[in-house]
Amino acid sequence: MSTHLSRRGFLAMTAGVALVAACSPEAKPGTVAKDGSVTVKHAFGETKIPAAPTRVVSAGLNEQDFLLAVGVVPIAVTDWFGGQPFGVWPWATAKLGSAQPALLNLANGIDTDAIAALKPDLIVATNAGLDKDTYDKLAGIAPTVAQSGQEAFFEPWKDQATTIGQAVFKHDEMQRLVTEVDDKFTTAGKNSGQFAGHTALLLEGALSADHLLVCTGWRSEFLTELGFSVPTVDSPVPRDKFKTELGSADVLIWTTDGDAARDALLTEPDIAARTKHNVFTDPELAAAIMFSSPLSLPLVADRLPPLLAAVVG
Repeated sequence: MSTHLSRRGFLAMTAGVALVAACSPEAKPGTVAKDGSVTVKHAFGETKIPAAPTRVVSAGLNEQDFLLAVGVVPIAVTDWFGGQPFGVWPWATAKLGSAQPALLNLANGIDTDAIAALKPDLIVATNAGLDKDTYDKLAGIAPTVAQSGQEAFFEPWKDQATTIGQAVFKHDEMQRLVTEVDDKFTTAGKNSGQFAGHTALLLEGALSADHLLVCTGWRSEFLTELGFSVPTVDSPVPRDKFKTELGSADVLIWTTDGDAARDALLTEPDIAARTKHNVFTDPELAAAIMFSSPLSLPLVADRLPPLLAAVVG
C-alpha cells in the first residue's frame, strides 16, 4: 500500500483539519422525502438515494465501521491495514456476524470494475480520496456519497457519521451513537478527575524521516473530553524541536503498533528523556484511535484512560 494510504500517513492528513459541516445549517439531515428517498449533500453535489439500501459497498478506509454501527452489513469492505479478516477489526466483528464481504483495497486507487461487478445499490466513499472523475465513475454504477468537504481522506469522524447515517436511512440512530461516544469519554474523564489541569499530545507511533507527526484538531478532541488540555504544536515537528515541543505536554501518547515501534522511539534521546510521560499503545488500541469510528472509539474510552492515569498519577 502506498505511503499516503498507510496507517502511518493518517496524522499527516488530519493534523490541523478544521471541522467541516456535512450539510448546510438550514438542511434537515436524514429527512425522508414523500417519495421515500433521502438526499445527501457532499463535496461533489447531492446524491438521491431512492430507498433504504441493502447492497452497500464500503469503498474507503474505515466506512465499514460506520455502516456496521447502525446494523448495515456491507457487501464489500476496503482493507486498510492490519490484515484483519474481511477488513474488520475485533471491535466490530460482532456486528459483522457470519457475513463474508468481498475485500477491496486502495493500493492502485478505487477498483471501479470490481465494485460494478458487485451490483451495489449504494457506494459509501467518505474516506476514499475521491476526486470528481472517480466520483462520476462510481455514481454511474450506483448512488454514491463522498466526503462532505475538501479533505479527500480523514475528515472529522462526526462528519462521516452524519453523511453515512443519512445515506443508509439511519440518521437518528447514528447521531445517538455519536452522542454516546462523547458521553463515554466525558464520563471516563469525570471518573479520572486527575486529568484536569494536565496537558497531553497524541503522536504518530514512529518517526517519519527526521520528524514527528502530531495529531491536532478533531483527532485530539477526545483528549479534551477526558479533561486534558492539548498544547498548540505545529506538525510535523522537526528533530531539532523534539525537546521543546514534547516538553510542552505532561502526557505523550504514541500510537505504536508493538514493542519494536516503542523501542525504536526510545532510541531518540529526547523521547527517552520523557520516559515518565510516555504512553505507548498496542496494535489494537493504535488502530482504534486511527479508525475513529462509533465502534472503535468506545474501545479507546475504555482502554486508554487507565494508561493515562498511570502516568498522571
